[in-house]
Parts: sequence; C-alpha cells; structure tokens
Amino acid sequence: MSQPEHWQMKKELNLAHIITTVTLLVSGILYLGDLDKRITTNSQALNHLKQIRNEDQKRIEKRLDSIDKKLDTLLGSNLRSE
Repeated sequence: MSQPEHWQMKKELNLAHIITTVTLLVSGILYLGDLDKRITTNSQALNHLKQIRNEDQKRIEKRLDSIDKKLDTLLGSNLRSE
C-alpha cells in the first residue's frame, strides 16, 4: 500500500486569479447598486399606486353617496304617490 498524498500549496499568485477576483468584486458591487435603484423605483411606484387607490376610493364614495341620494328621492316619491 502506498502512502496517501499530502496536500500541497504553492506560494505564488497567478494574474488570472487576481483579475477574476477583482472582476467578481466589481460585478457584485454593480449588481447591488442596481438592486438598490430598482428597490427605490419600486417603492416610488408603490407609493404612487397607493395615492391613486385613495383617490379612486374617494371618487367611488362620492358616487355611492350620489346614488344613495337618488334612491332616497325615488323611494320618497314612490311613498308619497301611494
């Protein structure tokens, strides 16, 4: 039986490894920066949608109040005619 091989490490720096590491770091930083921009944009869009929803809700409430008044008028005139 032969003896198992031992791990060996070389004490040299390869230019390709350095370039790859720097590229990965730069790519990660750019990705996180872009992610932050998208989060901010989505947050602004969400606030805008909330504002539109509130305006629509107010408009619908006004319209329902108008319909209620018309129904009250119709019911009142039907009761008077009987």
